Amino acid sequence: MTKIKRITPTDFRGQYMTEMSADFAILRTPIQIHDIAKTSGFIKVPTPLHRPEFNFIVHITKGTAKQQVDADLVSIKENEILFVRQGNVTSLMEVSQDAAGHMVLFEDQTLNQLLSKQELIKLFSVNVVIGLPEKSSTWLTSLFELLSIEIYQPNPNLGICYSLFQAGLQKIFTSSKELNKNINRSAEITFNFKELVYKYYLDHKPISFYAAELSVSENYLHRCIKETIGDSPKEWINKVSILQSHLLLQDLTKSISEVAFDLNYGDPSYFGRLFKKITGVTPSEYRIAFMQDLSE
Repeated sequence: MTKIKRITPTDFRGQYMTEMSADFAILRTPIQIHDIAKTSGFIKVPTPLHRPEFNFIVHITKGTAKQQVDADLVSIKENEILFVRQGNVTSLMEVSQDAAGHMVLFEDQTLNQLLSKQELIKLFSVNVVIGLPEKSSTWLTSLFELLSIEIYQPNPNLGICYSLFQAGLQKIFTSSKELNKNINRSAEITFNFKELVYKYYLDHKPISFYAAELSVSENYLHRCIKETIGDSPKEWINKVSILQSHLLLQDLTKSISEVAFDLNYGDPSYFGRLFKKITGVTPSEYRIAFMQDLSE
Protein backbone atom coordinates (compact mmCIF):
# COMPACT_ATOMS: atom_id res chain seq x y z
CA MET A 1 0.00 0.00 0.00
CA THR A 2 1.29 3.47 -0.86
CA LYS A 3 2.27 5.57 2.11
CA ILE A 4 1.58 9.29 1.92
CA LYS A 5 4.81 11.26 1.75
CA ARG A 6 5.36 13.52 4.71
CA ILE A 7 7.19 16.80 4.43
CA THR A 8 10.32 17.34 6.54
CA PRO A 9 11.54 20.82 7.58
CA THR A 10 14.24 20.65 4.90
CA ASP A 11 11.60 19.57 2.34
CA PHE A 12 9.57 22.64 3.31
CA ARG A 13 12.46 24.97 2.55
CA GLY A 14 13.41 23.08 -0.61
CA GLN A 15 9.92 22.81 -2.09
CA TYR A 16 8.24 26.03 -1.03
CA MET A 17 11.18 28.44 -0.84
CA THR A 18 12.96 27.39 -4.04
CA GLU A 19 13.79 30.94 -5.11
CA MET A 20 15.50 31.82 -1.84
CA SER A 21 19.10 32.94 -2.14
CA ALA A 22 21.78 30.25 -1.87
CA ASP A 23 23.27 31.76 1.29
CA PHE A 24 20.11 30.99 3.26
CA ALA A 25 21.23 28.12 5.51
CA ILE A 26 19.48 24.75 5.25
CA LEU A 27 18.94 24.11 8.91
CA ARG A 28 19.29 20.70 10.48
CA THR A 29 18.44 21.56 14.07
CA PRO A 30 15.38 20.02 15.80
CA ILE A 31 13.99 23.57 16.02
CA GLN A 32 13.93 25.85 12.99
CA ILE A 33 12.76 29.42 12.71
CA HIS A 34 11.90 31.66 9.76
CA ASP A 35 11.38 35.43 9.82
CA ILE A 36 8.09 35.91 7.95
CA ALA A 37 8.92 39.40 6.67
CA LYS A 38 12.17 38.14 5.15
CA THR A 39 10.98 34.78 3.79
CA SER A 40 7.32 35.18 2.79
CA GLY A 41 8.32 36.67 -0.56
CA PHE A 42 10.12 33.44 -1.42
CA ILE A 43 7.12 31.19 -0.68
CA LYS A 44 4.80 30.57 -3.61
CA VAL A 45 1.24 30.70 -2.28
CA PRO A 46 -0.95 28.87 -2.09
CA THR A 47 1.43 26.04 -1.28
CA PRO A 48 0.22 22.56 -2.26
CA LEU A 49 -1.50 20.62 0.47
CA HIS A 50 1.11 18.67 2.40
CA ARG A 51 1.39 16.59 5.54
CA PRO A 52 4.34 17.82 7.61
CA GLU A 53 6.26 15.50 9.86
CA PHE A 54 6.86 18.38 12.22
CA ASN A 55 4.75 20.71 14.35
CA PHE A 56 4.85 24.42 13.69
CA ILE A 57 3.59 27.70 15.03
CA VAL A 58 3.01 30.93 13.14
CA HIS A 59 3.25 34.13 15.18
CA ILE A 60 1.93 37.18 13.34
CA THR A 61 2.94 40.63 14.60
CA LYS A 62 1.82 42.62 11.57
CA GLY A 63 -0.46 41.95 8.60
CA THR A 64 -2.42 38.76 8.10
CA ALA A 65 -2.10 35.20 6.85
CA LYS A 66 -4.46 32.36 6.01
CA GLN A 67 -3.63 28.70 6.52
CA GLN A 68 -5.68 25.63 5.69
CA VAL A 69 -5.53 23.17 8.58
CA ASP A 70 -7.34 19.95 7.70
CA ALA A 71 -10.79 21.08 6.55
CA ASP A 72 -10.63 24.55 8.11
CA LEU A 73 -9.41 27.80 6.56
CA VAL A 74 -7.84 29.68 9.46
CA SER A 75 -7.14 33.42 9.50
CA ILE A 76 -4.28 34.79 11.61
CA LYS A 77 -3.88 38.46 12.42
CA GLU A 78 -1.70 40.71 14.53
CA ASN A 79 -0.72 39.30 17.95
CA GLU A 80 -2.12 35.86 17.20
CA ILE A 81 -0.47 32.44 17.10
CA LEU A 82 -1.48 29.46 14.99
CA PHE A 83 -0.53 25.96 16.17
CA VAL A 84 -0.42 23.16 13.59
CA ARG A 85 0.03 19.60 14.79
CA GLN A 86 2.20 17.03 13.07
CA GLY A 87 -0.06 14.87 10.90
CA ASN A 88 -2.46 17.66 9.88
CA VAL A 89 -2.96 18.24 6.17
CA THR A 90 -2.12 21.89 5.67
CA SER A 91 -1.45 24.60 3.11
CA LEU A 92 -0.39 28.23 3.37
CA MET A 93 -3.12 29.98 1.41
CA GLU A 94 -2.36 33.70 1.74
CA VAL A 95 0.20 36.07 3.25
CA SER A 96 -0.32 39.82 3.15
CA GLN A 97 2.53 41.86 1.72
CA ASP A 98 3.09 43.63 5.03
CA ALA A 99 3.09 40.41 7.08
CA ALA A 100 5.69 40.15 9.84
CA GLY A 101 6.40 37.68 12.61
CA HIS A 102 7.97 34.25 12.89
CA MET A 103 7.30 30.67 11.88
CA VAL A 104 8.85 28.05 14.16
CA LEU A 105 9.15 24.40 13.06
CA PHE A 106 9.87 21.76 15.68
CA GLU A 107 9.90 17.99 15.91
CA ASP A 108 7.57 15.95 18.08
CA GLN A 109 10.52 14.76 20.13
CA THR A 110 11.35 18.38 20.96
CA LEU A 111 7.79 19.07 22.06
CA ASN A 112 7.70 15.97 24.26
CA GLN A 113 10.91 17.08 25.97
CA LEU A 114 9.65 20.57 26.70
CA LEU A 115 5.99 20.05 27.64
CA SER A 116 4.10 17.69 29.89
CA LYS A 117 1.33 15.50 28.49
CA GLN A 118 -1.27 17.75 30.09
CA GLU A 119 0.28 20.83 28.49
CA LEU A 120 0.34 19.07 25.11
CA ILE A 121 -3.35 18.26 25.42
CA LYS A 122 -4.15 21.85 26.33
CA LEU A 123 -2.09 23.17 23.45
CA PHE A 124 -3.77 21.06 20.80
CA SER A 125 -7.27 20.82 22.29
CA VAL A 126 -8.11 24.53 22.18
CA ASN A 127 -8.72 26.55 19.05
CA VAL A 128 -5.77 26.39 16.66
CA VAL A 129 -5.44 30.20 16.84
CA ILE A 130 -4.61 31.81 20.17
CA GLY A 131 -4.74 35.55 20.78
CA LEU A 132 -2.04 37.17 22.90
CA PRO A 133 -1.94 40.48 24.76
CA GLU A 134 0.20 42.99 22.87
CA LYS A 135 2.87 43.03 25.61
CA SER A 136 3.19 39.24 25.51
CA SER A 137 3.35 39.27 21.72
CA THR A 138 6.15 41.86 21.81
CA TRP A 139 8.02 39.83 24.44
CA LEU A 140 7.67 36.71 22.30
CA THR A 141 9.01 38.55 19.26
CA SER A 142 12.15 39.51 21.17
CA LEU A 143 12.63 35.91 22.29
CA PHE A 144 12.16 34.54 18.77
CA GLU A 145 14.75 37.02 17.50
CA LEU A 146 17.23 35.67 20.10
CA LEU A 147 16.33 32.12 19.07
CA SER A 148 16.92 33.00 15.43
CA ILE A 149 20.34 34.51 16.20
CA GLU A 150 21.42 31.36 18.04
CA ILE A 151 20.05 28.91 15.48
CA TYR A 152 21.80 30.67 12.63
CA GLN A 153 25.20 30.43 14.32
CA PRO A 154 27.66 28.12 12.48
CA ASN A 155 27.46 25.77 15.48
CA PRO A 156 24.25 26.59 17.36
CA ASN A 157 24.03 25.63 21.03
CA LEU A 158 21.00 23.34 21.17
CA GLY A 159 20.71 23.77 24.92
CA ILE A 160 20.21 27.50 24.47
CA CYS A 161 17.75 26.86 21.60
CA TYR A 162 15.68 24.47 23.73
CA SER A 163 15.69 26.85 26.70
CA LEU A 164 14.58 29.81 24.62
CA PHE A 165 11.85 27.86 22.89
CA GLN A 166 10.61 26.42 26.18
CA ALA A 167 10.47 29.94 27.62
CA GLY A 168 8.44 31.02 24.59
CA LEU A 169 5.97 28.17 25.04
CA GLN A 170 5.57 28.95 28.73
CA LYS A 171 4.96 32.63 27.92
CA ILE A 172 2.20 31.57 25.54
CA PHE A 173 0.67 29.37 28.24
CA THR A 174 0.74 32.06 30.93
CA SER A 175 -0.61 34.72 28.54
CA SER A 176 -3.58 32.75 27.21
CA LYS A 177 -6.78 32.39 29.21
CA GLU A 178 -7.78 29.42 27.05
CA LEU A 179 -4.59 27.52 27.85
CA ASN A 180 -5.00 28.13 31.57
CA LYS A 181 -8.34 26.32 31.73
CA ASN A 182 -8.43 22.86 33.23
CA ILE A 183 -8.86 20.07 30.70
CA ASN A 184 -11.63 17.54 31.12
CA ARG A 185 -11.71 13.85 30.35
CA SER A 186 -13.42 14.43 26.99
CA ALA A 187 -10.61 16.74 25.82
CA GLU A 188 -7.99 14.17 26.85
CA ILE A 189 -9.81 11.34 25.06
CA THR A 190 -10.23 13.51 21.95
CA PHE A 191 -6.54 14.42 21.87
CA ASN A 192 -5.49 10.77 22.14
CA PHE A 193 -8.11 9.72 19.56
CA LYS A 194 -6.88 12.27 17.02
CA GLU A 195 -3.28 11.16 17.56
CA LEU A 196 -4.30 7.55 16.88
CA VAL A 197 -6.32 8.46 13.78
CA TYR A 198 -3.39 10.34 12.22
CA LYS A 199 -1.26 7.26 12.86
CA TYR A 200 -3.66 4.48 11.81
CA TYR A 201 -6.31 5.97 9.49
CA LEU A 202 -4.96 4.09 6.46
CA ASP A 203 -5.34 0.65 7.97
CA HIS A 204 -8.05 1.05 10.59
CA LYS A 205 -11.41 2.64 9.82
CA PRO A 206 -13.68 0.88 12.42
CA ILE A 207 -14.50 2.82 15.61
CA SER A 208 -13.99 -0.37 17.61
CA PHE A 209 -10.24 -0.28 16.97
CA TYR A 210 -9.84 3.19 18.48
CA ALA A 211 -12.16 2.48 21.41
CA ALA A 212 -10.07 -0.61 22.23
CA GLU A 213 -6.80 1.34 21.94
CA LEU A 214 -8.18 3.97 24.33
CA SER A 215 -9.76 1.39 26.68
CA VAL A 216 -13.20 3.01 26.48
CA SER A 217 -16.55 1.92 25.10
CA GLU A 218 -17.61 2.96 21.61
CA ASN A 219 -20.55 4.91 23.05
CA TYR A 220 -18.30 6.83 25.44
CA LEU A 221 -15.83 7.58 22.66
CA HIS A 222 -18.69 8.85 20.49
CA ARG A 223 -19.90 11.19 23.26
CA CYS A 224 -16.41 12.59 23.90
CA ILE A 225 -15.58 13.27 20.25
CA LYS A 226 -19.01 14.74 19.48
CA GLU A 227 -18.78 17.01 22.53
CA THR A 228 -15.34 18.41 21.73
CA ILE A 229 -15.11 18.64 17.92
CA GLY A 230 -18.72 18.32 16.78
CA ASP A 231 -18.10 15.30 14.54
CA SER A 232 -18.69 11.67 15.35
CA PRO A 233 -15.60 9.42 15.47
CA LYS A 234 -16.57 7.88 12.12
CA GLU A 235 -17.01 11.31 10.52
CA TRP A 236 -13.60 12.41 11.82
CA ILE A 237 -11.82 9.27 10.55
CA ASN A 238 -13.39 9.70 7.11
CA LYS A 239 -12.59 13.41 7.08
CA VAL A 240 -8.91 12.72 7.84
CA SER A 241 -8.78 10.00 5.16
CA ILE A 242 -10.37 12.22 2.51
CA LEU A 243 -8.10 15.14 3.34
CA GLN A 244 -5.09 12.86 3.04
CA SER A 245 -6.46 11.64 -0.31
CA HIS A 246 -5.81 15.12 -1.74
CA LEU A 247 -2.12 14.33 -1.49
CA LEU A 248 -2.49 11.05 -3.35
CA LEU A 249 -4.64 12.66 -6.03
CA GLN A 250 -1.76 15.03 -6.74
CA ASP A 251 0.15 12.00 -8.06
CA LEU A 252 -1.21 12.03 -11.61
CA THR A 253 0.19 8.56 -12.34
CA LYS A 254 -2.47 7.05 -10.08
CA SER A 255 -6.06 6.48 -11.09
CA ILE A 256 -8.81 7.58 -8.72
CA SER A 257 -9.63 3.92 -8.09
CA GLU A 258 -6.02 3.29 -7.07
CA VAL A 259 -6.18 6.20 -4.65
CA ALA A 260 -9.35 4.74 -3.13
CA PHE A 261 -7.69 1.35 -2.69
CA ASP A 262 -4.55 2.94 -1.22
CA LEU A 263 -6.76 4.54 1.43
CA ASN A 264 -8.35 1.16 2.17
CA TYR A 265 -11.71 2.01 0.62
CA GLY A 266 -12.67 -1.15 -1.25
CA ASP A 267 -15.38 0.61 -3.29
CA PRO A 268 -14.11 3.55 -5.43
CA SER A 269 -17.71 4.74 -5.91
CA TYR A 270 -18.17 5.03 -2.14
CA PHE A 271 -14.86 6.89 -1.93
CA GLY A 272 -16.06 9.31 -4.63
CA ARG A 273 -19.35 9.99 -2.82
CA LEU A 274 -17.56 10.49 0.48
CA PHE A 275 -15.03 12.84 -1.14
CA LYS A 276 -17.84 14.96 -2.63
CA LYS A 277 -19.73 15.04 0.67
CA ILE A 278 -16.69 16.28 2.62
CA THR A 279 -15.04 18.57 0.06
CA GLY A 280 -17.94 19.68 -2.14
CA VAL A 281 -16.27 18.44 -5.34
CA THR A 282 -15.62 15.04 -6.88
CA PRO A 283 -12.11 13.52 -6.97
CA SER A 284 -12.04 14.17 -10.74
CA GLU A 285 -12.99 17.82 -10.27
CA TYR A 286 -10.32 18.23 -7.59
CA ARG A 287 -7.70 16.70 -9.88
CA ILE A 288 -8.70 18.95 -12.81
CA ALA A 289 -8.40 22.04 -10.59
CA PHE A 290 -5.02 20.84 -9.31
CA MET A 291 -3.75 20.36 -12.88
CA GLN A 292 -4.95 23.85 -13.81
CA ASP A 293 -3.04 25.30 -10.85
CA LEU A 294 0.09 23.49 -11.99
CA SER A 295 -0.14 24.95 -15.48
CA GLU A 296 -0.48 28.53 -14.26
